[in-house]
Amino acid sequence: MLARWAEESCAEYDLDREQTEKARDAMVQQWHDYLTDHRSEIQPLMNEFLEMKLDVNPPSNEQVKAWAEKAIPVFEKTREQINKSHDAFREVMKPAQRLKFETDVLKMNLGMGFAEDKLKSWKRGEFDADDIWEGKPADREHQRAVRRRREAEREKERQIQSRVETDQIANELTAWEKYVAEFAVRFSFDESQRNAAQSFLSELETRAHDHRERHRDEIAEMESHILNHKGSDAAAADIKNRLATLYGPIDDMFKELKSRLNELPTSNQRAAVEESERNQKQEANRPQQIESSQPKDELVPSDSHSTP
Repeated sequence: MLARWAEESCAEYDLDREQTEKARDAMVQQWHDYLTDHRSEIQPLMNEFLEMKLDVNPPSNEQVKAWAEKAIPVFEKTREQINKSHDAFREVMKPAQRLKFETDVLKMNLGMGFAEDKLKSWKRGEFDADDIWEGKPADREHQRAVRRRREAEREKERQIQSRVETDQIANELTAWEKYVAEFAVRFSFDESQRNAAQSFLSELETRAHDHRERHRDEIAEMESHILNHKGSDAAAADIKNRLATLYGPIDDMFKELKSRLNELPTSNQRAAVEESERNQKQEANRPQQIESSQPKDELVPSDSHSTP
């Protein structure tokens, strides 16, 4: 199962056979060792979670709190192991492959952050039974309520996704993630630098989301006016200017993100990038240099040497 999972992950990023073999062998060995070494911690936690999930009665806050206290250290160890697996991928990837990978890692880290927040809230005793409990088979009303709640959540997610095409801020945040991933690949960031970059991105994305929520209705109204506008050009320009003013803070946040990222590369990393880009530029100009270095008597006919 580990080998199949590793190979599917390699295929996701178009790794060739040699890359796949190296990454698969490293990942399988790492996860086999990790699961073997921590089986005594992981298996009881998983069994207890399934029992709470399927029990006739919902778990108590104390049960979930006690479970979360035991689960958080294992969660942290598992996240460290995930980072090691990421490193196994990075070692065999080419820059173009790493770009998509680093973008996905950023999204995964955000998801891990949400999961950690949930565990910590459970540890504080802040638990909703519907978070995990599915109820007894005979409790059809409860099951229907859970299904309605989950369907409402999925519908909300679909609505959010459907707005992405017209929500310029959402598109901007996607561009931020790509920029951070490209920056990390360009300067060959180590783990601490990637974590710092992720922290900057998460902070600024949160601020951007807060700005969007404060002005959501106004933004939606103006974007709708632009899409359906049938008035004068001057009126349309006025709406666009007002919308640009609302988007202004988002542009400033991106400038701040770039400024903070620029502080992360070391002098050695900057020198390596400058040398690499200089070599690429020389390589791109090489054909022209070869052509211009030919002897003049091969380029100009012998009977045309006189002054025009």
